[in-house]
Amino acid sequence: MDNWKKTITSKKGIILLVTFLLFVLSIYFYGRYAGIFLMFSLLVFGALSFFWKEREIKILTLVCMVVLAVINIGINPMKFGIDFSGGTRIPVILEHPVDSATMEELVDTIKKRASVLGLSEVKVSAIGDSEINIEVPSDNQEQILFIEEVLSKQGVYEGIVDGKVAIIGEDILPGSVQPLAAQYLSGSADWGVSFSITSKSAKYFSEVVYGKANYPLYMFLDRPKNAIIILSYDELSITAQKEHSIDDLVDACNDALKHENNDLKLYLLEEIDINSSLVPYDNKTKALISEDSPDWLVNYLSENGFIITFINKEAISPSFTQGATLPSIIEWDGVGLLSAPRLSKSITEGSISTYYSISGPAQGEGAQKTKDAQENVKRITSVLKGGALPVKITLGSKTVLPPQLGMEFLRLSLIGIAASLLIISIMIGIRYMKKKLIIPVVIISISELIILISILGSFTIDLAAMAGIIAAIGVGVDAQIVITDEILKKQSIELQEKLENAFKIIKINVIVAIVAMLPLLFSGMVEIIGFSISTILGALLGYLLSRPAYAAIVRDIAEH
Repeated sequence: MDNWKKTITSKKGIILLVTFLLFVLSIYFYGRYAGIFLMFSLLVFGALSFFWKEREIKILTLVCMVVLAVINIGINPMKFGIDFSGGTRIPVILEHPVDSATMEELVDTIKKRASVLGLSEVKVSAIGDSEINIEVPSDNQEQILFIEEVLSKQGVYEGIVDGKVAIIGEDILPGSVQPLAAQYLSGSADWGVSFSITSKSAKYFSEVVYGKANYPLYMFLDRPKNAIIILSYDELSITAQKEHSIDDLVDACNDALKHENNDLKLYLLEEIDINSSLVPYDNKTKALISEDSPDWLVNYLSENGFIITFINKEAISPSFTQGATLPSIIEWDGVGLLSAPRLSKSITEGSISTYYSISGPAQGEGAQKTKDAQENVKRITSVLKGGALPVKITLGSKTVLPPQLGMEFLRLSLIGIAASLLIISIMIGIRYMKKKLIIPVVIISISELIILISILGSFTIDLAAMAGIIAAIGVGVDAQIVITDEILKKQSIELQEKLENAFKIIKINVIVAIVAMLPLLFSGMVEIIGFSISTILGALLGYLLSRPAYAAIVRDIAEH
């Protein structure tokens, strides 16, 4: 007892206490980075335990770490993956395999889009070189469909004037993208997003639009390339005034589809029959048609080598201006046309501006209209801020895990941990026939469990991480048996030398465990990364803190 008082009130004890309090304050005020602080504290307390030889210090460093972990669990909610909390996993399939740099760019872009949507807990992970997993902690189907719509877009932005590309997504400064205030919305616009472009791009834009006052600036997001779109008379005129002729509506559509590459053409359903000769641009040419298209058209397009994309009736129908002498398109979801504002005279006379905006109408009435406007703003802001994806993607079949099933997985995992601790206690009791050795083993194992859950829970605990935690406890017990066996050996050598022999064995085991886990950690296989991380953390925790503390406790027992 005197040794404990002396240690606590010593200079080392005060340093240990101050360090502990600093980490407590860091976790309390910066809970967002609690996991990083805990890992740093593991290294700091581990270093103190390694360099300071007092047995009391070795026990105190472990106690400080455990208390710190408990405080973190108490003030910062633990984060569980969809394996335990429920949610939705959305696989993203790349058009072709990519190198590591491109994959990193893809993952980063998707993360940026997700963060703009307010999905702070979304998990984006690469799987090999041709697939990405997106895990969303929600099973709300309406929300998931919206997320799928946003994340599935390649994000290629183009502003086209009189068939010539005047501005592209790379010209936009991501930090300038923001919702447009209501007072700055004009005409029939219900939503808007503003952004700025580089000075070089602004100069080029002024050259393209010179002399084109009152021309529409067609703003596209993921405009189809090498594609045809087929509309029926009804779909073409559904949002147009009745006094406009079909020819006028077709002219307005062709004006919106006009492009320097001439890679998107309009055809009318009523003018197509089995004797028509629609020829694909290449073996990837898409045919955009309504979900209600007749079977003969679907068969005809398939036989002629088109890749068919079905679009719902609302999206495939263009929206026209109302009250104008001649119709013009202001929005066309089916081809990615977001809006088509008219160029003011001042901007077409050579003046250079770096500030622009996208705006458009919202669907529905009242609360539904407000919601649609907000979703449009989120969708456009997310894509413009995140940027374009370097590779085309498609979404695979999503997997939905109900929260109830996730909680069952968590309950069974905890039962597994409790069962392993019980079996360990029984085996230790049988092996040494000493009850006083069981308690230290169980206490150290529980301490490791609390610390690992606190650290990993500050990021995300999934099934793989939980398996790693259970494995780490097993490895810890193995090390404790090595220490106990060395201490209880009936040899004439000093106790300190016995401990040194034990720690030589433990050190080799830790190095082997970490080296064995490194390939898994950097393998890119998201299913096993959690296992490798928890195993490595468990090995470091054991070598730096829990093994020395156990040795100090068992040494006291052996000496008495």
